[in-house]
Amino acid sequence: MQNTTTIRAAQPAAARSVRRGARIPDLAELYEADVMLVTAPLAPAQAALAHAEAMALAGPRSAMAQVGTLDGEPAAGALDQLALPDAPGARAWSAYLEEVTGVFAELLGARVVGVRQVVADGPHCPRFHVDRVMARGVINVLGACTEWIDDRDADRSRLGHAGGSDDATSGLVQRWDRLGRAECGRLAVFKGTAWPHASERAIIHRSPPSDGSPRVVLTLDWME
Repeated sequence: MQNTTTIRAAQPAAARSVRRGARIPDLAELYEADVMLVTAPLAPAQAALAHAEAMALAGPRSAMAQVGTLDGEPAAGALDQLALPDAPGARAWSAYLEEVTGVFAELLGARVVGVRQVVADGPHCPRFHVDRVMARGVINVLGACTEWIDDRDADRSRLGHAGGSDDATSGLVQRWDRLGRAECGRLAVFKGTAWPHASERAIIHRSPPSDGSPRVVLTLDWME
């Protein structure tokens, strides 16, 4: 049996359902019927990255905020609470959160975005699953990155408890060598089961197995 904890194969050739953009405007390809996941570069500046590193050193924590937006602009100061106030680069981190939230809101026309910031020393969503939302954004800032399976390599009937106690033996993953992975500093936006006509095609994904290093991850939800 393959050791799925240590597999780190090269990225597979892109599937039709996944688009890797070179610029933020390329995220608009999400609206194509066959596309389930889009990514584009949105890396933090050095000061913001230093703050993320300080959060990782401070230990596991999770924080959330619901942010109102107007024309893709988050309400001023709404994300300041997610920064560590006494750590270097706090304002740069808040500005980065505002940028990420604004991009997500503008893409989807969202008036309210739910922002969750997770600092973890292990996977916080370790089983492959689909999200029962309209759309979700994920940006891996530090550490091991989110993994996903293309439909050609998955047996959806094995999702959740129907497949058994763990992903390694459930039969859900048909080709571990073609596992897709996010990259740090890229915003990934994927359709959930509530997206029109995507209920049976929403991206199957999970937090990666721990590689021993802390993770800093942002997730964004289209609230309204």
